[in-house]
Amino acid sequence: MRRILCKLGYIFASSTVRRPNSAFAQPQVTLARTIMTKTDFVVPQAAPSWNFTPTQVIDKTNEAITSSNEFLDKLESITEPSVENFVKPYIDHENTISPLFNQLTFLQHVSADKELRDASTKATELIENFGIESSLRFKLFKQFNAVWKQLKDDAIFKEKSFEIYKFVEKCHKDFLRAGLDLPEEERNKVKEIKKKISNNSLLYSKNLGEQNGFIAFTKDELEGVSEDVIKQFDTFEENGETKYKVTFKYPDIFPVLKYAKNPETRKRAFAGDQNKVPENESLFLETLQLRNELAELLKYDTYANFNLDIKMAKKQETVLSFLTDLKEQLKPLGQKEVESLKKLKEEECSEIGIPFDGKYYIWDNRYYDTQYLKKNFQIDEEKIAEYFPLDSTIQGMLKIYETVLKLKFNEEENTDTWHPDVKKLSVWKMDDEVPEFVGWIYFDLHPREGKYGHAANFGISSSYVKSDGSRSYPVTALVCNFSKPTKEKPALLKHSEITTFFHELGHGIHDLVGGNAIGRFNGPGATPWDFVEAPSQMLEFWTWNKSELKSLSKHFETGEKIPDGLLDSLVRTKHVNGALFALRQLHFGLFDMKVHTTKDFSKLDVTELWNNLREEVCLIDNGDMMTKGFNSFGHIMSDSYSAGYYGYMWAEVFASDMYYTRFIKDPLNSEAGVQYRDIILKRGGLYEIEDNLTEFLGRKPNNKAFLKELGL
Repeated sequence: MRRILCKLGYIFASSTVRRPNSAFAQPQVTLARTIMTKTDFVVPQAAPSWNFTPTQVIDKTNEAITSSNEFLDKLESITEPSVENFVKPYIDHENTISPLFNQLTFLQHVSADKELRDASTKATELIENFGIESSLRFKLFKQFNAVWKQLKDDAIFKEKSFEIYKFVEKCHKDFLRAGLDLPEEERNKVKEIKKKISNNSLLYSKNLGEQNGFIAFTKDELEGVSEDVIKQFDTFEENGETKYKVTFKYPDIFPVLKYAKNPETRKRAFAGDQNKVPENESLFLETLQLRNELAELLKYDTYANFNLDIKMAKKQETVLSFLTDLKEQLKPLGQKEVESLKKLKEEECSEIGIPFDGKYYIWDNRYYDTQYLKKNFQIDEEKIAEYFPLDSTIQGMLKIYETVLKLKFNEEENTDTWHPDVKKLSVWKMDDEVPEFVGWIYFDLHPREGKYGHAANFGISSSYVKSDGSRSYPVTALVCNFSKPTKEKPALLKHSEITTFFHELGHGIHDLVGGNAIGRFNGPGATPWDFVEAPSQMLEFWTWNKSELKSLSKHFETGEKIPDGLLDSLVRTKHVNGALFALRQLHFGLFDMKVHTTKDFSKLDVTELWNNLREEVCLIDNGDMMTKGFNSFGHIMSDSYSAGYYGYMWAEVFASDMYYTRFIKDPLNSEAGVQYRDIILKRGGLYEIEDNLTEFLGRKPNNKAFLKELGL
């Protein structure tokens, strides 16, 4: 997932991993000059300092907002705005203020200090309100409008200064989308609505991040869950019996859903996870209504069409057709998969002597999917994880990126980060004999209280060219929640976690290799949001290749590589129950579109919609309970992913096409890798994505590989 840290009206905030315990060994890269010394890797730009107190976070936020307002006041007073006296100073200010704002807002997701997290959340509120105010500065819009009139038909300027031309064009469009062509009274309504939406989103995210709920089970109720997992649960005594606290963090809840033999345990675990943070429901419902009001003010018939206007799909009809067609095509495959899993359930019920009611419930799915893989492919997820200790596996993953993209990662001393467990790496381009510094990347890999609970890449600073002509280098962070090491074992990665890391690191690389002069055109967030996942999704293919997985493996006790038989079985499972997985994604996408195309909210029952749609699309029975997973569906509260969750499936079309066309025959082909780096990633969002894809593929993109991956 790609995360936007703060959404600013006039400032682009770059934004969608999870504590190694020992230093990464440095992979070797073959170069013409084979001996590298420390003097070859002297960083030209220090990593940012993270030494903030709660008071400093608020003070620095207020100081930056005050100075920015003073700067914008001066720009508004220019009598004859031009590229030189108005646009270039504006660009320089946007480039330099965004990294500070991103740092200040990032801390709410990762700091171990609750006061610092709270201060960061408050800073985000101040910054986003400032961004909304800035996006509705009518005098500033008039200045941009004047400059745009000068430039829009100037073909010579467009050719010579294309990036500045596109910057002015985008800013002008952003102002129009903010309602600057509306009467003042309506502009004020837009401002009020945007602030309410922003505050709701912040509180929703804060509630989700701060939640520390759990479900208590006895040891007997956790039968089937491994001792290694059970050891990580906190315990307490109740009526003379030991109870185990299963939190809703991934390393706790997922093993229970996958391995607990008792169906009542799985049901309680699923319901508890789905129904966490009930306080988010009112925020979600109010936000839906506010978004609809906003769309109407801005002359769009639905919020979906407003948000899709700047995405590749453009219109809700296109998205709904895409999702509905896929649903119908996948339904027969999904029904076959459900029948196989239901049969497995029936057999197990008979074996353990409990009645089988002929139903396959939503809380059954992870468990019987796991059992199906174990029975038919001899897949033991925890046994496989023994061959992928976190430190050596990440070292191997970095080596793959180094080979394909001609990069190098050097771990640096953790002298100043937001937490002692964080890893800080400098990244270098290795095209020539002399390494070229690219930027900084952080890895924050394990769960802790108050930390962002999923996996995401956060862009801290985009690459840009400073006013003196030198480059400011990017900074990005991968935040994940992988299982912690224990006294007996190091942290071990399940195969799905390897795929997650590959995916999020792909976003990070997208941040790091941006080559445009203006920060807002670099990184994943610069691209249309229904393409943003494609580069990372393409890189997931490497985690299903036998040779690459073999190279990553190293048993945590013996150092042995994973046996071929076990690896072959794992690779064969890639598409097993794939239709059901895809249908689950379609449930999220269709729910997102339904709530954002609704006009009459008096008739919208989101709980009923969530559950009925899940039963219809996922082909799995809800049983006797209605759950409220939308209260923790963080994507839907994001400006970028709302009316945009379909983008995960949409982007898969391009991801599959790129891999099948350029990499499937030779996944470690550095020639193709460098072209991918420099055509798809380096260009960011400056040029049309379709044009970049056509150049990289050698033809226009198509959906053949995507449909093949789905088994269609």
